[in-house]
Amino acid sequence: MGYHEWHAKPGTYNDVVRHFKPGSRILDVGCGTAWVSEFFPDYVGLDNFESTVSKAKEQGIDVRLADLEQELPLGDAEFDGVVLKDVLEHLLDPVTLVREVRRVLKPGGRVFASSPDAQRWVWNDYTHRRPWTRASMRRLFEDQGFDVRTVSYESVMPGTGIVSGMLPGKRRPALLQAAAWLPGWRRNVYALALRPKD
Repeated sequence: MGYHEWHAKPGTYNDVVRHFKPGSRILDVGCGTAWVSEFFPDYVGLDNFESTVSKAKEQGIDVRLADLEQELPLGDAEFDGVVLKDVLEHLLDPVTLVREVRRVLKPGGRVFASSPDAQRWVWNDYTHRRPWTRASMRRLFEDQGFDVRTVSYESVMPGTGIVSGMLPGKRRPALLQAAAWLPGWRRNVYALALRPKD
């Protein structure tokens, strides 16, 4: 199993897609298997692996090759929403990406970002370059001109996706959401932020 298949559509997918209105034009940065495209027909994915881009194109999904730490190959104010699921922890320069996300979002558009919390388990993934805290995630988006609406935790304890996938809402159950606040619990930090309407 390749790295991207390991990060395929999670059982908790509604914890991501619920933040965007149906019919939104969505940009999925670091899209991997492009599972978000199942929910938004007006979809563009970006990834820095040629094999990922080729596989998506074979399935008719609009995924483009991009260096995520450079200017994105997209126009200004093109998207209603941007997903940054499990991507910021891989970058040496997350500031450039967040600035670019602000540029490609329409005024009033929203971004959902989720990355591993600053705990020891984060370093078990050899592709990770940095962990996140709620404070650092908030500051990253505020400093780039976003209106941060929520910064919180989501459980990524093994089995969370399986349990959530068996539930009708495809979201983490309340008990697992609450447990993510316990010290030592495996969790991601997530943020929901808006580009102000200038």
